[in-house]
Amino acid sequence: MSDERSPLLQDEPDNIVYEIEAQRSLSPSSSSSNSNVPTPLPWKSLLILQMQTASQPLAFEVIFPFVNQMILEIGVVNDPEQVGFYSGLIESIFSVMSLLTILPASHLADIIGRKPVILVGLSGLAVSVSCFGMSKSFLSMIISRCLSGALGGVWACTKVMTAELTDKTNQARAFQGTMVAYRIGQVVGLPLGGLLAHPERNIPIFRTPFWYEYPFALPCFVAAGFTALSVALGYFFLGETLQKQNTDSSSSTNKPQAYGATQQLTDEGGAAAGCHGNPLVLKEVKKNKPSYRAVLTRPIISVMISNFFLCFASETLFAVFPLFSFTPIASGGLGMSEAAIGTQMAVRSLLHIGILPFYPKIHKYCRTTLRTHRVIMWTWPLSVVCIPFLNVLARVNGNDTWMMNAALLAFFFIWSLSGIAWLTQSILTTDAAPSAEALSTVNGLMQLTIALPQAISPAFVTSLFAFSIKSGIAGGHLIWIVLFFITIYGGIQSMTLQEAETSWRD
Repeated sequence: MSDERSPLLQDEPDNIVYEIEAQRSLSPSSSSSNSNVPTPLPWKSLLILQMQTASQPLAFEVIFPFVNQMILEIGVVNDPEQVGFYSGLIESIFSVMSLLTILPASHLADIIGRKPVILVGLSGLAVSVSCFGMSKSFLSMIISRCLSGALGGVWACTKVMTAELTDKTNQARAFQGTMVAYRIGQVVGLPLGGLLAHPERNIPIFRTPFWYEYPFALPCFVAAGFTALSVALGYFFLGETLQKQNTDSSSSTNKPQAYGATQQLTDEGGAAAGCHGNPLVLKEVKKNKPSYRAVLTRPIISVMISNFFLCFASETLFAVFPLFSFTPIASGGLGMSEAAIGTQMAVRSLLHIGILPFYPKIHKYCRTTLRTHRVIMWTWPLSVVCIPFLNVLARVNGNDTWMMNAALLAFFFIWSLSGIAWLTQSILTTDAAPSAEALSTVNGLMQLTIALPQAISPAFVTSLFAFSIKSGIAGGHLIWIVLFFITIYGGIQSMTLQEAETSWRD
């Protein structure tokens, strides 16, 4: 059984690849009867990829509960009211650096392979997160977050590998698992940072000079350890989906292994050509990697715009809801404590994870991924409209009543339902790729439309919220009017998307 260390064919030009076709003696009726049967998923590889996917939000979120206190304790500022600017800069710099490195990482993955890019990137992420926990100056905090953001750009490559390990019959389940992994990283990261900061105060074993000197290191070490574990598992057990290897080096007939959704010749997943003993025919085909200009077709640009508005809507709600919840009721918020806000965000993430298993039923009702995406995109305006009504309810009944809790639960349900658009968007992105060679480039471009809103939306929406409250325009509800029309446009834009005419897996 070959692995990633098997020698590659050295005598062929770089732009020559082998296509492997199984010559099956199946009748048309037999073939069509199996066309809708989902292909078994390669769970070993997917679980490792999902661990690596969870590492990115875990590293991103783990600092949020303690970063404000950390800025005060290391002496960046002495006035708590000045902390917000510095913590906001630390938050934004992560996304800005990811924005700058996504395309280079995707391009490099097309040259040296997906696996080495992911493993090197996550290894650096583990080191940079550890360094952040031991930072003693604002400059060292910024440098470590820059490195974390830059190396976090390899997340696009895990999505490419997921696409290449699946086909159209099972990709929805695979991306469902990816979304669950990402949410778990978020759910675990926030309480992890809050509970493990200053361990010397609560756990006797940590009352040593090191932990007194570095009270914020433990949560960062735990996040780094999880990331390092995913790297180790990936190194030993994750196969490369780009390179071609021999399936059996001891076989008398060397059969080149072509990784990919419909050409994988491994026992894992069962989607391999030739897995029923059918003869294999080698075809030599020249395939050049398409340029960015060739990839940026009208359908791809349309999907990119849809991805941008989806991410903008999601990131603005994530950024503004904690601020809205913390703001006094009389000023237009809910007047809740930081602990209550953290609990609410965790409940929302858990609810989102609980809704994801119902995606197949929603998809079956809507019949296609595109129709499902359009329906879900129209739930974002409803999510925005719910927020000011929560303030109205809090003004009448307070923020700690059964009615408020029920209203919050209903809002979280709608918000979580809106989040299913991430799953449909991932599938539409994968299907939009014109060829297997363009898949990494397309995913890199799509990640740009995620990183850009992540970089600009927190500052935009928090500033707009403050302006709305201070100016009193539209009764202080200007922010919700603006977000409502932005999400309405996102719904309208989703109606312009089209089904992919061809499949790069064919």
